[in-house]
Parts: sequence; C-alpha cells; structure tokens
Amino acid sequence: MRPLTVSLALVAALGTCWLAWGADEQPMNFWMKKKLEHSQSALRALALEDFDALRASANAMRRLSDIEGFARRTDAKEYRAQLQIFEFANDELIRHAKEKNVDGAALAFTQLTLSCVNCHKHLRDEKEKE
Repeated sequence: MRPLTVSLALVAALGTCWLAWGADEQPMNFWMKKKLEHSQSALRALALEDFDALRASANAMRRLSDIEGFARRTDAKEYRAQLQIFEFANDELIRHAKEKNVDGAALAFTQLTLSCVNCHKHLRDEKEKE
C-alpha cells in the first residue's frame, strides 16, 4: 500500500507544480534550484556541525531527488548511474549526520557534490547533441 501512496503523492505534487508554471518555464529547473538550496543549507550545517539541520537538508534533497527521478523517468544509463551515486551519497550523509560523524558527513557531502557536477555535465552534453 505504501508504494501506491507515495506514487499518488508524487503525481499530485508534480501536477500541482505543473499548474503553477507557465508554458515557457522548465519545471526541472525548479527541482534543481530546490536541491541546490538544500545542498547549500547542508554545507552550512556541516560547517557548523549542526547535525539536525544537516539531516533535515539531506532528507529534503532525498525527497526532491525521488520526485525528480520520477518526473524524468529516463533510461539513460549515465543519468541513472549519477542518480544512484547521488542517492547513495545522500543516504550516507543522513547516516553520518545521525551518528554525528562530521568527517564521514563531509566525505559523503563531497561525493554528493561530485555526483551533481557529473550529472549536470552529462545533461549539458546530451542537450548539445540534440
């Protein structure tokens, strides 16, 4: 029952957002901007060793990543690989925040950042091919 509930919630969230955008806006930019905001909050929390805020930011990025992955639904191998790396690094960030392990969290954040850079690089390369 839970997967169905999550799927319906995602569809409702996407539908609401689609209605809020004009025809000329790109909704993926919305998700990327939100993930960027949360990653900046995560970096701040990491620097301050505010593990509750770090976990909250990482959890928000996880939810946004789930929504974005659902919205994109692509079979592109490179995109899926970077998404998996992002999700793994983000889960590690959450785990280390729970353990109050600043060094582990810093490493996980670095891995998460690299996955973002590599994914965006891939998406730009794909767009240039079109």
